[in-house]
Amino acid sequence: MTDLKVRRAKLEDLPHVTALWKEMMDYHLSLDEHFEMVSNSDKAYLDYLVSVIDNYDYAILIAEKNGAIVGYTIGMILVNPAVFSLARYGFIAEMAITASEQHAGIGEQLWLHVRKWFFRRGIEVIQLNVSPRNKKGYNFWQKMGCSEFLHIMWHDIPKDM
Repeated sequence: MTDLKVRRAKLEDLPHVTALWKEMMDYHLSLDEHFEMVSNSDKAYLDYLVSVIDNYDYAILIAEKNGAIVGYTIGMILVNPAVFSLARYGFIAEMAITASEQHAGIGEQLWLHVRKWFFRRGIEVIQLNVSPRNKKGYNFWQKMGCSEFLHIMWHDIPKDM
């Protein structure tokens, strides 16, 4: 891998992260109409990133190759209800690699870094969601050692009820 660096995102990186997010979401929308976004989604997403970048329980990690941001992931620490023995767990909100750089090991490097970030915070379990129509994503997460846990179901309520 040529000059790949993984690091915490800075405020000035967030527009680039937003562009990668948009590329990822356009791909998901091509797979499933349920990923339809509002017209100002780019601004809303950038605002979200700005709101969490300094939060101790979030990590926005970026992958830079030859000085260009080519991927990112967002990890967060979530809390279970007190009825579960697992009090806290890691959650990968998303990971995206620009299409031209996929299958170059960048996702694996982001995974290793975010997993280490969780480990340093005492997290022992990581969860994430992957669309069943996203075969590339599903295969990637299986390769990283993830296994199925829950299935998220969807039901559109008929408009004529």
